[in-house]
Amino acid sequence: MVYRVYTRAMIEIGIRELRSDLSNHVKKAARGETVVITVGGKRTAKLVPLPTGPVRQTMEEAYESGRIIRAPRRGETPPPPPPRIETDRPSKEILDEIREDRF
Repeated sequence: MVYRVYTRAMIEIGIRELRSDLSNHVKKAARGETVVITVGGKRTAKLVPLPTGPVRQTMEEAYESGRIIRAPRRGETPPPPPPRIETDRPSKEILDEIREDRF
């Protein structure tokens, strides 16, 4: 195996090496290390630990990630409403059926 170690908390590894030892590299990421994955020598992805607390995002980051949709500004056309779904049963009947499956 060939990895490049950049800092104590970051290593770079090729995709083939990652496949052969994935569980250990996931454990390293869980401990706080960053594992940079290369394909053909080019950096393509990284494994990082999940945040331990609530994640704070700026509004711009939330817009870019798709978590929220920007309201139309004056003069802009609002987005279309969601498509209407026609069913042959009332929604209460469908919801009751789904709830029965849970209990």
